[in-house]
Amino acid sequence: MPQPNSRQETMVLDIVRSVESLTIEQAITLLPDLSWSELFNAVDTLSRRGAIILLRRRFEYELRACSASFKGEPSDFVVETAC
Repeated sequence: MPQPNSRQETMVLDIVRSVESLTIEQAITLLPDLSWSELFNAVDTLSRRGAIILLRRRFEYELRACSASFKGEPSDFVVETAC
């Protein structure tokens, strides 16, 4: 499972893992300590690492937790399709 590298990533990952899915707007409401740019940066990093999935649903973006295994370097994350 990919590990967060910052406080912001930990906060986002905890929220996403606690629910099945949520929009970015819901995430910013649930994480008032983060600015929009901090949330966006954490979502971008976690998505690139395979810790979360970012889906576009019409005019909104949905966040979902993703099961992943780590093998070696960060570029070696293998994302399971069960997400």
